[in-house]
Amino acid sequence: MITQAARAAISDWRDASHAKAEISAQRLVANHPSAVLSAEILIDPGPPLRFGELRIERDGGVRPSRVQEIVALPTGEPFSPEELKDANDRLRRTGTFSSAILAEAETPSPDGTLDIIATLEPAKLRRIGFGGEIESLEGVSLNAFWLHRNLLGGGERLRVEGEISGIGSTETDDGIDYRLQVRYERPSTFTPETDLFLSARVERNDEPDFVETFARVGGGVIHRFSDTLIGEAGAAYQYSDIDDALGTRTLQHLFFPSRLTWDLRDDPRDPRKGSFINVDLTPFIGLESGSDSGARLFADLRGYRGLGENRRVVLAGRAQIGSILEASAAGVPSSLLFFAGGAGTVRGQPFQDLGVELPNGEQIGGRTFLGFSGEVRADVAGNFGVVGFIDTGFVGADSFSTDNGDWISGAGAGVRYQTGLGPIRFDVAVPIDGDSSRAFEFYIGIGQAF
Repeated sequence: MITQAARAAISDWRDASHAKAEISAQRLVANHPSAVLSAEILIDPGPPLRFGELRIERDGGVRPSRVQEIVALPTGEPFSPEELKDANDRLRRTGTFSSAILAEAETPSPDGTLDIIATLEPAKLRRIGFGGEIESLEGVSLNAFWLHRNLLGGGERLRVEGEISGIGSTETDDGIDYRLQVRYERPSTFTPETDLFLSARVERNDEPDFVETFARVGGGVIHRFSDTLIGEAGAAYQYSDIDDALGTRTLQHLFFPSRLTWDLRDDPRDPRKGSFINVDLTPFIGLESGSDSGARLFADLRGYRGLGENRRVVLAGRAQIGSILEASAAGVPSSLLFFAGGAGTVRGQPFQDLGVELPNGEQIGGRTFLGFSGEVRADVAGNFGVVGFIDTGFVGADSFSTDNGDWISGAGAGVRYQTGLGPIRFDVAVPIDGDSSRAFEFYIGIGQAF
């Protein structure tokens, strides 16, 4: 307790710009018969200091001018440990350095400023990776990537990645999907907390109810308002070739995607308290006949509450809301429409099993989606836990309406095994309603379902 009190006092002085606050004297007296310990601790706060210059001892292979931009030291402003932490976080987020240390100079300058010393060690410039998955129904998926961490000497990242999935699928309605993407990122552009990105992607999705091939190029910015609030905005051009129950057609659009994410969870992989809010709004403009203009709105809301000692029981809830505004189903890419069923929406129902049924009996995606999930999670013994859950989802043909559509639901239970990377989950779910052809579905992954 005494040590904690002394540390708290020094921390408070540092928060008030006294960077060199320290214990100047201490006196401890123990009265053993009465079991009383008296403590007198004197804190020398030192003078209030301001940020001085950034001194780069090792630049980690990044141009010093770019290190200055990323750190963005507020020279001349009152010293703040929080400002120093934010600067260090920006360096680490680049992924360019294996070690990034910002240390305070031992001695303040005569003018009342305190220099900061940067010692940066470079990470390996290039990295490659590959992986694969085997599913009993979906077949084999293969993926690989190549990454350059410091492309132009300014902490820029270039990532090239590709994926092929559905190889050997036993689902008669599914074919082979592929994706190839190139993405360039430049940290601390425009402001210290704003990153620039440019991307190009070619993708083919052969799904049960549509086949869509598209090419997309665009870019945007990611801005961190705080440790918990991140925003993203951009623009992109997309050419789409679509074959579904509405016919074969080509579409061209300009998209203006924006996203706001507010993450207050204590642990993203295994949250026991807090909340998560993600809102996507994408206005779009059709560039040719048949390509409609409008917007796509999607929100994902999650909440968690722990009960009992050490929050061994957790109540978790999720709501998903989406809609296509103004545009018709035929005037937008099929991948923008909504389906329900599968691990991300309604467990116990086949993937994308529910859409909008046309008079000829075929199915397309809907323009409205509602999804609700509830879970009870409990630790039982050692690293093991159990989960019970229920999901329900709605897909409708109209925008923001529940009049012209259907609901499906599923429920189930699962087990969890805690690891250093988060819990390994195994869930089994059954359909509650609908006309699913399967008696049950099971899911395996790392981290909680949501």
